Amino acid sequence: MDKKEQQLFAYYYQKFSERDFDEKDLYSFLMLVREDAEGIESIKELGNFIANREKSKGYVSDYLEDCKQVINNLGTVSKGKKIEDIFSFKEIRNGFNALFLKNGFEKLSSDIINDFILCIISLLQGVKLVSGNLNKEVGYLSFAVSSKEVFLMGNMKALNKGRYIPVTFQVLSAKNSYEAVTPQDKNDTPYLFNDELIEVVNINGEIVITFPG
Repeated sequence: MDKKEQQLFAYYYQKFSERDFDEKDLYSFLMLVREDAEGIESIKELGNFIANREKSKGYVSDYLEDCKQVINNLGTVSKGKKIEDIFSFKEIRNGFNALFLKNGFEKLSSDIINDFILCIISLLQGVKLVSGNLNKEVGYLSFAVSSKEVFLMGNMKALNKGRYIPVTFQVLSAKNSYEAVTPQDKNDTPYLFNDELIEVVNINGEIVITFPG
């Protein structure tokens, strides 16, 4: 990083350490460090995903193709493959902290890393999921929340007995320590926001999820 980039890095790190940031700050930071994060897969790939969205290639494209194959095989195999998060909390935490240490800063707390993941979930809502060389649209990503967790959900359709049925699957998750949400059933099924746009803002040093209405 050149001197100006280092100055910007220090500026964002201070905002992060004071929890005085929102999703726009994290977006700008991820754009800043995309090259510096080379070799730190979780941060590099998430930054590219946010920047390129449905045009993302490599790891993200392969992950989404795997998700599509799992969904296409629903009901056709005796023991289906489970869809895992694109990156675990540990992978993302270790990735960010490796980046901070690399640039001479201390690790940040797990609560702040959870804030990062919440912002990433919000930044990726609305991304179209495309498949194959023809870039055929096969689904989209959306924001979801339960009383305990916040999710980035993938939405696709599976062909079952001649009919297409909607399938929703988890792509990324964070602990919901932000908003009191009443469980909608005994399983705490997440509320899905497929059309409404969610934003993560900061009010007086507190991370807040802005829900419609």
